[in-house]
Amino acid sequence: MTRGRKPDSPALQTAKGSPGKRALAKRMGVRTTRLAANDPLSPPKFLRELKAHDDKGYDVALRIWSELAPQLRKRNLLDKMDRYAFARWCVYQAEWIEATRTIAREGMTRIVATVSGDEMPRRHPAAAHRDRVELAMGKLEEAYGLTPADRYKVMRDQAAAPLGGLFDREDEASDQPAAPPPSLSVDPVGFLADRSTPPPGTRLS
Repeated sequence: MTRGRKPDSPALQTAKGSPGKRALAKRMGVRTTRLAANDPLSPPKFLRELKAHDDKGYDVALRIWSELAPQLRKRNLLDKMDRYAFARWCVYQAEWIEATRTIAREGMTRIVATVSGDEMPRRHPAAAHRDRVELAMGKLEEAYGLTPADRYKVMRDQAAAPLGGLFDREDEASDQPAAPPPSLSVDPVGFLADRSTPPPGTRLS
């Protein structure tokens, strides 16, 4: 008589769970992933993966996202299509913070050797990198209203935007009856005859 598969130990069965529960957990995991992909408050996948690799810089970027994303969402400035642009700003901000920390530790300049063998101070590379990052951040800050002046511009533009649809005015105009064409009080033929040029040689009375 053929023996069946050896049953798992109670501890292993507990760890694996029942087949039904495993399938349910798998479906829930897939659903959670889909919801995260459609949730504008959920950071992009690449940002979460980089944090999982214990990258401190991206951990800072993710914390910046968690802090500011809800506020941008309340102002209707963060949607699903905007997540990568805002994630880019969060990475820039994290790099700016790290560059500032490096400058605080090592100074704005450092001594380097020249070709002639002399030494001279040079601007720290972190300072140059911070300047480049700050320029890139400024363009995105303008779009998201992340400074007081830019925020005022965004709020002003939102207040000026019409509340209705794009074609509401045209729809309203189409519902109104068409105005009748203006009536002519003068016969067109007679009007032209009165203003026609007299024949040559004719004296005007």
